[in-house]
Amino acid sequence: MLAMILPILNTLLGNIITPFVNAWVNYKQTALQTGEAGFEAAARADAQVMTQALSADIQLQVLKVQVYGHWINRAVMWIAGLPAAIHFGLVFIDTILAAPGILGHPVFGVPKLPAPYDTYEWAIVSSFFLIQAVHVGATNVTQWLNRK
Repeated sequence: MLAMILPILNTLLGNIITPFVNAWVNYKQTALQTGEAGFEAAARADAQVMTQALSADIQLQVLKVQVYGHWINRAVMWIAGLPAAIHFGLVFIDTILAAPGILGHPVFGVPKLPAPYDTYEWAIVSSFFLIQAVHVGATNVTQWLNRK
């Protein structure tokens, strides 16, 4: 219906409506093109960041293979890491079992290390056995999509 009325109004009003409609259509097209360009730029930036992160991760894994593959490092892990990990694990399990809702008392009776040594044990266990997760954070595309 509007498609039938607009040509009649345009003819009656002497081509006054056409420039406004053209300006509105141009505005909408420019807005869409700008939004699309922003998404492309964000995706391009994400691709560059991810490529660099992947390259750094590959280099880190190569270094880990070189370091952890050496017999000295394996000997240090067995001598220093294994006893600390076993003690830390037993204390951890005893703490969980000593909770009032579970058993209410420790099962193994393994005492926790005194003040400075518990920190050392945690440092040994975390440096040898824990895996740190990678959190890249919000990507540029995510930030672009959530910009409103």
